[in-house]
Amino acid sequence: MISRTKLRWVLLGAMLVGVAAASVWAVWPRDRRPPRASAGKGVSSPELVDRWGINDLRVVRTAAGHLLDFRYHVVDAVKAAAVQKREARPYLVDLKSGRRLAVPTTPKAGALWNHGQVKPGRTYFALFSNPGRAVQRGDRVSVVIDKFMASDLLVE
Repeated sequence: MISRTKLRWVLLGAMLVGVAAASVWAVWPRDRRPPRASAGKGVSSPELVDRWGINDLRVVRTAAGHLLDFRYHVVDAVKAAAVQKREARPYLVDLKSGRRLAVPTTPKAGALWNHGQVKPGRTYFALFSNPGRAVQRGDRVSVVIDKFMASDLLVE
Protein backbone atom coordinates (compact mmCIF):
# COMPACT_ATOMS: atom_id res chain seq x y z
CA MET A 1 0.00 0.00 0.00
CA ILE A 2 1.25 3.50 -0.92
CA SER A 3 1.35 6.10 1.81
CA ARG A 4 -0.56 9.34 1.42
CA THR A 5 2.64 11.37 1.15
CA LYS A 6 4.00 9.25 -1.70
CA LEU A 7 0.61 9.38 -3.44
CA ARG A 8 0.60 13.18 -3.23
CA TRP A 9 4.10 13.36 -4.72
CA VAL A 10 3.13 10.98 -7.54
CA LEU A 11 0.00 13.01 -8.32
CA LEU A 12 1.94 16.29 -8.19
CA GLY A 13 4.57 14.87 -10.54
CA ALA A 14 1.89 13.63 -12.96
CA MET A 15 0.23 17.04 -12.93
CA LEU A 16 3.55 18.79 -13.65
CA VAL A 17 4.26 16.42 -16.55
CA GLY A 18 0.76 17.08 -17.90
CA VAL A 19 1.14 20.86 -17.67
CA ALA A 20 4.57 20.69 -19.36
CA ALA A 21 3.19 18.50 -22.17
CA ALA A 22 0.23 20.84 -22.70
CA SER A 23 2.56 23.86 -22.82
CA VAL A 24 4.81 22.25 -25.40
CA TRP A 25 1.83 21.18 -27.48
CA ALA A 26 0.38 24.72 -27.39
CA VAL A 27 3.52 26.35 -28.83
CA TRP A 28 4.67 23.54 -31.13
CA PRO A 29 4.52 24.64 -34.79
CA ARG A 30 1.73 22.90 -36.63
CA ASP A 31 3.36 23.11 -40.05
CA ARG A 32 7.13 22.97 -40.34
CA ARG A 33 7.22 23.93 -44.02
CA PRO A 34 8.52 27.43 -44.73
CA PRO A 35 5.96 29.93 -46.00
CA ARG A 36 5.56 29.75 -49.76
CA ALA A 37 6.15 32.72 -51.96
CA SER A 38 2.97 34.02 -53.48
CA ALA A 39 3.68 33.27 -57.10
CA GLY A 40 2.28 35.63 -59.67
CA LYS A 41 1.15 38.40 -57.31
CA GLY A 42 4.27 40.55 -57.45
CA VAL A 43 5.87 42.59 -60.20
CA SER A 44 7.75 40.48 -62.73
CA SER A 45 9.39 41.35 -66.00
CA PRO A 46 11.91 39.75 -68.36
CA GLU A 47 14.26 42.70 -67.77
CA LEU A 48 14.39 41.99 -64.02
CA VAL A 49 15.21 38.34 -64.62
CA ASP A 50 17.77 39.07 -67.37
CA ARG A 51 19.64 41.80 -65.50
CA TRP A 52 19.20 40.98 -61.80
CA GLY A 53 18.06 37.34 -61.70
CA ILE A 54 14.97 38.13 -59.59
CA ASN A 55 11.22 38.39 -60.10
CA ASP A 56 7.94 38.58 -58.18
CA LEU A 57 8.72 41.87 -56.39
CA ARG A 58 6.24 42.97 -53.73
CA VAL A 59 5.93 45.61 -51.04
CA VAL A 60 3.44 44.88 -48.25
CA ARG A 61 2.63 46.83 -45.09
CA THR A 62 3.22 44.72 -42.00
CA ALA A 63 3.50 45.10 -38.20
CA ALA A 64 0.35 47.25 -38.06
CA GLY A 65 1.80 49.51 -40.76
CA HIS A 66 5.04 50.30 -38.93
CA LEU A 67 7.14 48.25 -41.37
CA LEU A 68 7.17 47.78 -45.15
CA ASP A 69 8.07 44.26 -46.27
CA PHE A 70 9.86 44.12 -49.64
CA ARG A 71 10.14 40.58 -51.04
CA TYR A 72 11.65 39.16 -54.19
CA HIS A 73 12.14 35.68 -55.62
CA VAL A 74 15.61 34.63 -56.86
CA VAL A 75 15.76 32.91 -60.24
CA ASP A 76 19.49 33.25 -61.00
CA ALA A 77 21.77 33.27 -57.95
CA VAL A 78 24.80 34.67 -59.80
CA LYS A 79 22.92 37.73 -61.05
CA ALA A 80 20.99 38.18 -57.80
CA ALA A 81 24.22 38.33 -55.78
CA ALA A 82 24.49 42.00 -56.75
CA VAL A 83 21.22 42.67 -54.89
CA GLN A 84 22.45 40.78 -51.81
CA LYS A 85 25.72 42.62 -51.18
CA ARG A 86 26.42 42.71 -47.46
CA GLU A 87 27.87 46.24 -47.60
CA ALA A 88 24.83 47.69 -49.44
CA ARG A 89 22.52 50.05 -47.59
CA PRO A 90 19.01 49.48 -48.95
CA TYR A 91 16.39 52.19 -48.76
CA LEU A 92 12.83 52.72 -49.93
CA VAL A 93 11.58 55.98 -51.46
CA ASP A 94 7.99 57.10 -51.02
CA LEU A 95 7.19 58.56 -54.45
CA LYS A 96 4.43 60.80 -53.05
CA SER A 97 6.59 62.61 -50.48
CA GLY A 98 10.11 61.79 -51.68
CA ARG A 99 10.96 60.52 -48.19
CA ARG A 100 13.70 57.87 -47.88
CA LEU A 101 12.99 55.02 -45.47
CA ALA A 102 15.84 52.87 -44.18
CA VAL A 103 16.17 49.29 -42.98
CA PRO A 104 16.13 49.32 -39.17
CA THR A 105 18.99 47.70 -37.28
CA THR A 106 18.40 46.04 -33.93
CA PRO A 107 21.12 45.23 -31.38
CA LYS A 108 20.42 41.48 -31.36
CA ALA A 109 19.13 40.73 -34.88
CA GLY A 110 21.14 43.32 -36.80
CA ALA A 111 19.83 44.76 -40.05
CA LEU A 112 16.37 43.46 -40.92
CA TRP A 113 17.10 42.22 -44.42
CA ASN A 114 18.52 39.11 -46.07
CA HIS A 115 22.01 39.61 -47.37
CA GLY A 116 24.91 37.35 -48.16
CA GLN A 117 24.79 34.04 -50.01
CA VAL A 118 21.91 33.63 -52.46
CA LYS A 119 20.20 30.40 -53.55
CA PRO A 120 17.90 30.09 -56.55
CA GLY A 121 14.26 29.29 -55.89
CA ARG A 122 14.14 31.15 -52.57
CA THR A 123 12.34 34.32 -51.61
CA TYR A 124 14.31 37.05 -49.82
CA PHE A 125 13.17 40.14 -47.94
CA ALA A 126 14.05 43.57 -46.64
CA LEU A 127 12.01 45.31 -43.95
CA PHE A 128 11.87 49.10 -44.05
CA SER A 129 10.73 51.28 -41.16
CA ASN A 130 7.58 53.31 -41.80
CA PRO A 131 7.59 56.00 -39.10
CA GLY A 132 4.19 57.51 -38.49
CA ARG A 133 2.76 54.96 -40.93
CA ALA A 134 3.34 57.54 -43.67
CA VAL A 135 3.24 55.01 -46.51
CA GLN A 136 -0.24 53.54 -46.95
CA ARG A 137 -1.74 50.78 -49.11
CA GLY A 138 -2.05 51.96 -52.68
CA ASP A 139 0.97 54.30 -52.49
CA ARG A 140 3.80 53.93 -54.99
CA VAL A 141 7.39 53.37 -53.84
CA SER A 142 10.84 52.63 -55.22
CA VAL A 143 13.37 50.28 -53.62
CA VAL A 144 17.11 50.87 -54.00
CA ILE A 145 19.76 48.31 -53.03
CA ASP A 146 23.23 49.36 -54.18
CA LYS A 147 22.92 49.65 -58.00
CA PHE A 148 19.58 47.83 -58.14
CA MET A 149 16.43 49.95 -58.32
CA ALA A 150 12.83 48.79 -58.58
CA SER A 151 10.62 51.79 -59.21
CA ASP A 152 6.90 52.45 -59.07
CA LEU A 153 5.97 49.42 -56.91
CA LEU A 154 2.43 49.41 -55.49
CA VAL A 155 2.19 48.98 -51.72
CA GLU A 156 -0.24 46.21 -50.82
